[in-house]
This record gives sequence, structure tokens and C-alpha cells, in this order.
Amino acid sequence: MSSPGFPTPFPKGEQANPSSFWRKLGGGSLSLSIIVHAIILIIGIFWIFQIIPEKKPDVDFMPKGGGGGQPGAKSETNMKKRATMTTMNAPRLAAKGTSSIFTLPEPDPASAMSSVGALGSTGLSAGLGGSGSGGGKGNGKGKGFGDGMGPGLGGGAGGMSPFGMLNPNANALVGVFYDTKQDQKHKATGMNPQQIVGVIQDFTTRGWNQKTLAAKYYQASRKLYQTKMYIPLMAADAAPKAFECDQEVQPRLWIAIYRGNVSPPKSGKFRFIGASDDALVVRFNRQNVFDHGFVRGTTGLHGIEKGQPPLSYKYSSTPHYNNNIGGFAAGPEFEVRAGTTYPIEILISEVPGGYFGAALMIQESGVEYPKDPAGGPILPLFRLDNGVPEQNKPNAPPFDPQGPVWKLVPSTLMERDI
Repeated sequence: MSSPGFPTPFPKGEQANPSSFWRKLGGGSLSLSIIVHAIILIIGIFWIFQIIPEKKPDVDFMPKGGGGGQPGAKSETNMKKRATMTTMNAPRLAAKGTSSIFTLPEPDPASAMSSVGALGSTGLSAGLGGSGSGGGKGNGKGKGFGDGMGPGLGGGAGGMSPFGMLNPNANALVGVFYDTKQDQKHKATGMNPQQIVGVIQDFTTRGWNQKTLAAKYYQASRKLYQTKMYIPLMAADAAPKAFECDQEVQPRLWIAIYRGNVSPPKSGKFRFIGASDDALVVRFNRQNVFDHGFVRGTTGLHGIEKGQPPLSYKYSSTPHYNNNIGGFAAGPEFEVRAGTTYPIEILISEVPGGYFGAALMIQESGVEYPKDPAGGPILPLFRLDNGVPEQNKPNAPPFDPQGPVWKLVPSTLMERDI
């Protein structure tokens, strides 16, 4: 028997139950707590690894030229992308609580495009394309537009198109554009190719009064400033685009007139040489002295109206004019004196649409000029500045880049008639 107050011993052959002892120590609750915390810990570790982003390699916008393909073109493209992102996305900075007379301008998209052009080309004046560069052997090439079109449409000088400069220049003729298919209120005039020839001839016969054109036809608000007439054969819509009216004017049945006062670089006898598709007419010192193109812009010139065939030249680079209108014609001679001022007006026109081109050179009497392989003399352009356009254009004549430069004499008298 057991003593009073003491637990009864286990019977013989029976051992104590370990789980009973564990339960007496509170093991059931502890096990449950450990299991719950372990589950929470596993879930937490899994969640942490899910939200940690995978490290990605840095993107290089400048792939290395590896020789093959055209890596040069790719490098230029990436340089332009970088320039665009750097310039166009540049934030405007300002300091709060301060005052100043200076204001930082908003980033200008035009400046961004200037940066892009500076990277890949010789400026937009060289054309819409640029030369490529890179670590490989490839090269980038772009297609130009005439002598180049840019915010200014290049022609050897910034801000200039083959149809003239956007900004006034002290040595440039003032150019005005007319659309004979509509009046100033955009009402259709019913003009056709036969009628516009009569309009041009009536205008050149009756004193070149531009007020008569402005009273009947649409006049573009944009004026251009021309220093030379050298327009390789190109799409006829280039003229409305240059005068910034292409949204309102279809590229046909248009007239553009340039005028001013000029002074010759020397005394002597000269004559104009040129051609156009479609019309090119020159009045010098109030006399019509040149008219040669696919359409006739005057009712007759001295010598021509007497039945004498006009002198003409052909060039190896101008098959379009050689085959269709006999090449480049020469107008009658006129005499000038150095230091004297002479008014000059130049009319160009496109009749049916399609393509337009024109070139005007000047030949001094008694001077020998080098010859083109086709036999025509290589003459200087009639020009009012030292800039020369790019040569070797399709259906544009060669010219002497060292030729004399005429001077424009500023005057308000000519402006009154525009």
C-alpha cells in the first residue's frame, strides 16, 4: 500500500506515458504556435523574393560598329535619339522667391532639331539627308530635296531654299507668289493652262504691274528673298511649300515674281542665258530681255520677233531641256555701266503641274568661257551674293562658281508695286 499523501506508484510492468508528461508541460500549445510561426515565416520569405526586382543590364543606345551591315547609319540614328532626348526633354529651371529681368525660355522644338541636324549632316542647307559615321564600315545616306529643304530649305546658305530665303536680306530680290486658280477670298477663278499663258503675256506686255495680279488672284502672305535663280528640276509643289501656302494652293497654274534694283560689278555688254519648265521671263531696265521655257511668257523679244532663231546652248547634264526646248537660250544683249542702278524683275511659272525647274546665267560679250562636253559655255550664275548652290543636280546646268557678283541697291519704290 502506498503511504498517505503520495502518488500511487505505477503498477509493475507499466511505464509512464511520455506524451502525458509533454502535455503536462504545455507542449500542445507550444507545438501549435511553432507550426503557425513556421508557416508565416515561409510565406514571408516567398513574398520577399517575389517583390525583389531582377537586376537588368543597362541599355546602351550606342551599339558598337562591328563591321558588317551599316553600323555607321545605326550610330548616327542613336546619336540623333540622344540629342533629341537631351534637348526636347530638358526641364525648365526656376528659382522660387527670387526676381530677375531674365526669363528662361521654354525648350524650343526647333532647337532640338538643330541639335539633331548638327550631329548627322552639314546642316539642313545640305539637304534632308546627312553623312553617316560609326565604328563599322557602313555609312548613312539621305536623300536631299533640290538644293536642300530645311527650316529654310538649304541652298548653300542657311535659311535659304531654291526659291529664296525666309528672312529679308539686303542683297536679295523680293519674291511674291500668286495662285491664279483662286482669288484672295479663295473663290475659284476657272483658270486653265491656255488662259494663264495669256495672263503672263498680258502682264509682261503691260508694264509688270503686280497690283493687277494681286487684285485678281490669291497672293501668299509669305515673301521670299532671292539672290540667284538656280532651281534643279523638282516637284512643282516645292514652290507653294517654300512660300508656306501649300495647304491652300495646288502645285500648278502659279506665278512667282522677284524684283529689285541692281548695280553691275563692271561696265560692259551682257546677255542672260537660261531655261525653265515652264516659264522664265526677265525684264531689265524696263525692257523684256529674256524669255525661254516650255511656254512663252512674252509676245516677242528684240531679234526673236523678227524671225531670227534664238541662240541656244546644250549641256551634258540637261537632257530634259536639250530634247524638249532646244537647250538653254540666250536673250538679246544689253549694255550697263558700273555704279549705275537698274531695275530688274524675274518671273517664273508652272502651268500644268508635275515638275518645275529654272536656271538663269549671265554672259559677258567678248569673254571666252570653258566648254561643257556638250558644247555649251560654262557661265556664271546671275547672282547677288557670294554663295553658290550645289552643282551636279539632274537637269541643272554647270556654272562657274567664281563669276562676278551683282549688287542689289535697296529701294522702297519697287516695294510699292508689290
